[in-house]
Order: sequence, then C-alpha cells, then structure tokens
Amino acid sequence: MENYDIYVEDRIEDETINIQFKDRDTIEIFLNKGSSFGSKHTTTLLSIESLKFLFQKDGQIVNSLDLGSGSGILSILIKKLGGRFVDSCEIDEFAKMESIKNFKSNISKDLDLPSFVEAPLLKIKQYNLIVANISGRFLPDNFPRISKIIKPNGYLIISGFNLNKEEKYVKLLKDLNCLMIHKFTKKPWISMIFKK
Repeated sequence: MENYDIYVEDRIEDETINIQFKDRDTIEIFLNKGSSFGSKHTTTLLSIESLKFLFQKDGQIVNSLDLGSGSGILSILIKKLGGRFVDSCEIDEFAKMESIKNFKSNISKDLDLPSFVEAPLLKIKQYNLIVANISGRFLPDNFPRISKIIKPNGYLIISGFNLNKEEKYVKLLKDLNCLMIHKFTKKPWISMIFKK
C-alpha cells in the first residue's frame, strides 16, 4: 500500500467539539492541545453526520474500523455512540500518539479504548462498520480490499473527496456488492454510506 500526504493543522489549545442530536444528549469530544489531523475539516464533519445517521438508524454497531484515524475523533465518536469494539488504523506515528492522548481524555476507564491495528486490509478480520475519511487515490485503489473485510449487511462510510467522485465511487462499490444508502454533502465535499 502507498503512503499519502496527511492533512495536519495545529491546535494551540485544548478544544471541545459538541455533537448535537435531536433525540439524545449532546456528545462532547475533548481534543488535547497539539496537532490536529483534520478534526475541523468539512469531510470530518460530514463523516460525523454519517455516523450519527447510521447509529440512529441501526442502533449499536458491534465492531468497527476507523481507517486513517488521524487524531481519533471518529473512533471516539463511535465509542461514545455505543460501538463496542473499535479498531483504529493510522500510518503516521505522531497521529497515533495524538490519538492515544485523545482516547484517554474521552473514554472512561471501564470501557475498552480503541485498539490500533496494522494493515487491516491484508487480514481476514471483518467489521460491521468501516469509516474512512481519506483523500487521494487510497480509497478507490483499495475498494476491493475494503469490501472484503466488511461483514454481510455491514456498512462503509467514506469521505475525504469532492462531489465529482460520487458517481465513479458508487459504481466501483456497487460492483463489489456495496450499495449507497445515504449521503451528506457540503460543496464541494461529500460523505457516503454504503451497505454490503
């Protein structure tokens, strides 16, 4: 697998992100001062909307993979939404260290922290949910591998790209038995939810 550039910004002070829901309390995610790996980027916010939609639709997701986890915001949200087992995958060692700090600041000691996994696309473990907010060629180049590790009736949330990729990605994933069930857009960005 190729490595790709990572979107990094400085977070000069601690920050709390409030995620609003219609029918439940607000979820707060605390991010420690340090470097941020896209936590305020529109594609991250669209991925958050996709996760909110999916958990409201499907309830609890047993096991999940946050592919390209950056600062860990999506892994943290999955845990706070009730996801039982969360694996995170990140190629940048500094991002992993930032994630671990954020995990410890957000997830109570009686819950398991997300676990880092190496090269999940080369393994046989399958997931009920994979979320991947990644730019560049990584997603389309790896759709066949990604689809193999999604359990039957499992979900894939993808983001990190422009609206002009929608038709191409929908077709590529349809050929792999993954059908789009919902999308969120904020021009020029999109997040799509697929079901296998």
